[in-house]
Amino acid sequence: MAADVGSMFQYWKKFDLRRLQRELNSVASELAGRQEESEHSHKHLVELSREFKRNVPEEVREMVAPVLKSFQAQVVALNKRSKEAESAFLGIYKQLIEAPGESPTKTRDVHLHKQQQQQHQHTHTLTHTLTHAD
Repeated sequence: MAADVGSMFQYWKKFDLRRLQRELNSVASELAGRQEESEHSHKHLVELSREFKRNVPEEVREMVAPVLKSFQAQVVALNKRSKEAESAFLGIYKQLIEAPGESPTKTRDVHLHKQQQQQHQHTHTLTHTLTHAD
């Protein structure tokens, strides 16, 4: 049990939650910017599609319709995947960004762990001394 506390503390010390939180903040800001860009790009594509339909003869539109529909389906699928990934990221982000860093409880646990190790060492030394005192 005592070793578990020590290894857990070492893991979280290496994990560096504060650094991760800063990185997540940066990624969240970039995502927000990309979402705006994506909305503008989507509106632009819709407008280009409308212009195409207005300016191209019917027979050409019929010829390219299957290709355009395939592209539209792919864009919709990528957009859906992107939104799902962003939603998952933001869910994790919200939990990790609110997580406390080094807590007094963790510091206390480490202190107690060290005391427990020292006490074990003293007990071992005393036992060894008493058994070899003869």
